[in-house]
Amino acid sequence: MRRLMIKIWQGEAPLSRALLFPLLFGLSVLYRAGMAARELCYRAGVAAVAHPSVPVISVGNLSLGGTGKTTVVERLSMELKKIGRRPGIVMLGYKKKRKGAFAVDRDTDTAESAGDEALMLARRTKLPVLVGKKRIESIERGIHDFGIDVAIFDDGFQVRNVHKDVELLILDGKASPSALHLFPLGFLREPLEMVKKADIILVNRGELDGRARDLTAGMPVFHVRYRPLRLCRLQDGAMVDYRLISGKKVLAFSGLGDNSSFFRLLRELGAEVVRAVEFPDHYRYGKDDLMRMESLSGVEMVVTTEKDAVKIEATGVRDNFFSLLVEAEIENEDALIGQICGKMRK
Repeated sequence: MRRLMIKIWQGEAPLSRALLFPLLFGLSVLYRAGMAARELCYRAGVAAVAHPSVPVISVGNLSLGGTGKTTVVERLSMELKKIGRRPGIVMLGYKKKRKGAFAVDRDTDTAESAGDEALMLARRTKLPVLVGKKRIESIERGIHDFGIDVAIFDDGFQVRNVHKDVELLILDGKASPSALHLFPLGFLREPLEMVKKADIILVNRGELDGRARDLTAGMPVFHVRYRPLRLCRLQDGAMVDYRLISGKKVLAFSGLGDNSSFFRLLRELGAEVVRAVEFPDHYRYGKDDLMRMESLSGVEMVVTTEKDAVKIEATGVRDNFFSLLVEAEIENEDALIGQICGKMRK
């Protein structure tokens, strides 16, 4: 069902969209009403908004996933550290098993205990990654235990119960117009006009057009792309040049909000992707999944994402399993950091 919905949103299943349109449209109207009621509660002061003692930067999107938020959070946190700030990354830790508000332990936590993206960020940045259902509690823990002086929300655009100083919104420049409708008619979690809530827009994959371009007119807009860094062999953590993938017959697999973007990147790097295996976002791999991929013939390398790798590194895979490490590259990055700092409380 999920794959069918994605095809409908991307305009690849016009017949299914036509058949399901009345149902999807009706559910979308109900969803919009619920979102409007929630927004009204906060604007009227019926729902409480917490005001942390440190500034908060939110990185988020309007869609159901797949715009590279976590990679941007990593980049911004490291840039803020370079200029003398003490950032802490705050996130929900999707599917985590640990309870309460806690800081991810890079050595003892697992993707299962803390969440895949939280563990990946903790290992990549070596910064405090605070996880919990209530973000204000996570911020307070970060202040008390680590002395953070700025909190960065991963996936924070939909958060209304915590005051945010800087609202940074990532938009997909390649999004199909048929997808720019409210869920479940499209993949938007909030109406497109909510872009006006943002302070800064980041555009990935090309240029905005249509309504999105009109709505962002006059707003600070920066472009981001995701570039490869290196390949990491899962068996022993050895790092090799990502260009090793060029010309190789590759089995690619991932469990992302937008798996197609990962497969496309591998092809752009020259890989011959002979098989692309898609899993749901935040999928937890079992031995059967890996054995099935190991059994496929005609494959020289098996490549996945860093987010997926943190969930399978201890399972004893073959030496041809690799993860591709990427980083966000932001156009006019110094100007972006200047804008962010200018909007933060001192």
